[in-house]
Amino acid sequence: MINTNAKRIFPRSFLRSLTGLLLLHTFVCTAQSQPNYPGYLRADQSVSFKWRYGYSEFPFPQESPTAQEDALRGKFGWYDGALWSAAYKTWNDSTVHGVQLLFRGGSPYAREIKCTSELIPYTSAGTPVSFLLPFNYTIGSEEDIAFSFRVKGNGEEAIVCKLRPQAINTFTAGMFKVSFITMKVTTPPGTKPLLNVSGMMHIRVYPQLLNYGDRTEFTFSSVTHHMDVESSLVLGSLYRNMSAVDPYAAMNAVRLSPDSIAAALQRHDAALARWRQATAKVSADLMQKGRIEIDCNGPTTKRDKGELRVMAYSGNPVKDFQYGTPTPQTKEMAQALTAALGKRFSLFRYQHHYLPWKMENPSALDSSQLIYLRQWLEVAKASADTVVLDLQLSPIVKLYKQYTEMGRIALPANGIPGAEWKKITQGYLTTLQYAKKICPSLRIIQMPYELDNITNGSVHSDAHYQFYKALYEAVAIFNRQQPADGQVKIAGLGSNNPNSRWGFIDGFLQRYSADTSKNKRLDYITWHTYLFPGNYPSMIKGVGDSLQNMLKKYGLDPRLPVLVDEMGLAEPSTIEDLSDLQGAMKKEAAMAAYTTALHSYYEAENANITPISGAGWHFALLTYGKQNVLSTYAKGMLLRSRLGDVKIPVVATPVDGQGYGLHAVATKEKNKISILVYCASPSIFFENAAELGYAGISVLLKDLPDHFKNTKLKITESYSSPGDAETRKILAQDKYQTLPLTRGADRYEKNFTAEEVKILNKLAVQSKTIVSGTNELNLSVSIDAYGMRLIEIEPVTSNQE
Repeated sequence: MINTNAKRIFPRSFLRSLTGLLLLHTFVCTAQSQPNYPGYLRADQSVSFKWRYGYSEFPFPQESPTAQEDALRGKFGWYDGALWSAAYKTWNDSTVHGVQLLFRGGSPYAREIKCTSELIPYTSAGTPVSFLLPFNYTIGSEEDIAFSFRVKGNGEEAIVCKLRPQAINTFTAGMFKVSFITMKVTTPPGTKPLLNVSGMMHIRVYPQLLNYGDRTEFTFSSVTHHMDVESSLVLGSLYRNMSAVDPYAAMNAVRLSPDSIAAALQRHDAALARWRQATAKVSADLMQKGRIEIDCNGPTTKRDKGELRVMAYSGNPVKDFQYGTPTPQTKEMAQALTAALGKRFSLFRYQHHYLPWKMENPSALDSSQLIYLRQWLEVAKASADTVVLDLQLSPIVKLYKQYTEMGRIALPANGIPGAEWKKITQGYLTTLQYAKKICPSLRIIQMPYELDNITNGSVHSDAHYQFYKALYEAVAIFNRQQPADGQVKIAGLGSNNPNSRWGFIDGFLQRYSADTSKNKRLDYITWHTYLFPGNYPSMIKGVGDSLQNMLKKYGLDPRLPVLVDEMGLAEPSTIEDLSDLQGAMKKEAAMAAYTTALHSYYEAENANITPISGAGWHFALLTYGKQNVLSTYAKGMLLRSRLGDVKIPVVATPVDGQGYGLHAVATKEKNKISILVYCASPSIFFENAAELGYAGISVLLKDLPDHFKNTKLKITESYSSPGDAETRKILAQDKYQTLPLTRGADRYEKNFTAEEVKILNKLAVQSKTIVSGTNELNLSVSIDAYGMRLIEIEPVTSNQE
């Protein structure tokens, strides 16, 4: 209201003008801000994350020469945060979706998150502006969480924040101040050290750093390293504007006392101390004399040759990256591996992330994608007896995530707008017709996997089943066009992990059993089995019984086949990573060992389970260099492939209830007994666990076959270890160092000399001749933490003497 005393000082015309200006000011302020201003502006009007160009799950502008160049150079770009979103609970237990900043070692991706504000009104020119940003962070196996925080407007400034919760953590820079206002602190039950904190960031930016009438960017960059239990920071709210909240009033309403925060910290720190002691004890308890006993005359079982099954991600050949001219190296890799094995793969699963058909016209194929799809199908055809094709439909899944706000909102009956169910069915049909011509050995088509990572609600489960239905309707049409020997089977479900996703699996089977379509069929279900710190090889004990009970509940065949389509160690979950070849050699050796252990546990299950355990995590990790040198991962496959077809009982100790420790597989042929010895060392997961290693393992073969008794026996030992001195010397050279930024993706470009190739490809082999006893044979062997040793025992014939 205008003071009437002003009439005495100012003329009436001036007052009318001033009144008009004030009304205009009010209009501009209302139009350009939001209803919550002049309190706080929204800091998360948009949220994006940084990932390397060309990643096959995210959109890539194939038509852009600049993008092609950037992809080849390993440059990073910003992507829509919805593609990397995570749900979290706020202080009032409502669920919002933010974007997760990664802190784990071994992954160069999503280590930067950028939040962009709404427009700053011109009317606030010359004054500081406050922004609000919701957050949720978790501190795992460390005392605090650290990251850099950069504000960019009219210039930019960055500081380092180290968070250990208190009521308000404030960090002051020269031109901005940020306060983390804590509203909820919890320590979840269980043995893992976890401290979860949610609240609001109040960011006050001063005029010197502001562009009035424009937006401000807030960029978070993580400090990464290995963590047994991962820390995380989830930023922003993608689908809800949270900036209308007064964070200080909300904090006062919550009444979170300093004592309760201190108590939560004490619980976390105590859990962390217990965790470190417990993980160190895992290895300490296994530091015993190693023993292996083989019953040569015990009951036999057929050995499942999982080492001959492989899977490949989209790649050219770098995992997940498809751009540029298709390289012949993918085919050369397969040739190098099958030559070393002396046989073809029994199964080759290829997963294609981009869409093979045109979104707007699913009856037509996308020529930009066909070159890569054809590339891998030809590799699979040339090297494997059976081919599985998984179409991930990443652009369609992206649309689904965005439309449904990560599976929270039901789809229209016709499906995703722009990618309706009928269009997806037609796209599948178009792709199958093409793929089968290229690769006649294509036998199985798989639905997109890991959709259970999005959410576990019934609305999402309904949509997940519709994805499956779109596939089986296409297969029904396709198979009617094919002769009996040309038809394809269907793999459904696509769960991330059976142990923690039984509810999702149950929901899929329930929907399938209730489906009345005459076209429905379910030839396989699929799931992954990856190991991370905190789970363990023996965790899959009992999954066969659990699945059979579930299948019986819905009147389905209890022997329904399961394809374990990915398994072993995932990329970011271990102490060693893929950022340089020496670390990669150690990690890939551990991958070979753990995949073998998981396979053995699956073989013992009462179910029809087929694990892909040769390359359970990306085919292209089996080699490196232009010469396709065999990695320790491939050497593990090679040693396993030399085992016989029939297993005999073997007991290896020490091994604990989780499956860590010493392992062995024994087989018997007419004139050969073979024993594969390896470790599942917890040191690959846990910082405080020492590397296992067993020197002088006592190997006892009981009840020898008659022609192995009282005779000369040739003992041949073949050994693979990342600790080989010659190998380490070669890979330590500067010219063979790979770029950590791209997770060592340039490993395929290394050019080894002929002599280096010979050394890197070789398996250490030693032989000796001994005389056996009347009934038993005693041997002594050694193994290091990530090594694998094959012992082959054969009677010496007269020709060999």
